[in-house]
Amino acid sequence: MNDAKTEILRVRMTPMEKAALSRQANDQHKTMSEYIRSIAKCPPEVTRDEFDGSILQMIYEINKIGVNINQIAKKYNEHNYVEPRADLLEKLDEVYGMMKSTIRLMKGA
Repeated sequence: MNDAKTEILRVRMTPMEKAALSRQANDQHKTMSEYIRSIAKCPPEVTRDEFDGSILQMIYEINKIGVNINQIAKKYNEHNYVEPRADLLEKLDEVYGMMKSTIRLMKGA
């Protein structure tokens, strides 16, 4: 689908910024318009600090899940339940699957 490009965008920049943008466009064998459109479509890159922050947040969340599981186990043991309820086992399986997926993602980083 090739939409007609009817809108014009004017941007102010320094001569150095324009030269850098022009070089980047040329490096990718694109016109400046094509290059600007292509980078406008891309999601922003994640910085290492943002990535590390996300990992720390995931670790924190996994730790909270572990604490909740320990509290459930303690209640189970206090009341001498013989057999765990099916819905609890299902939820534990979901949590275990999420934790495995998260750990796999973290190892791939």
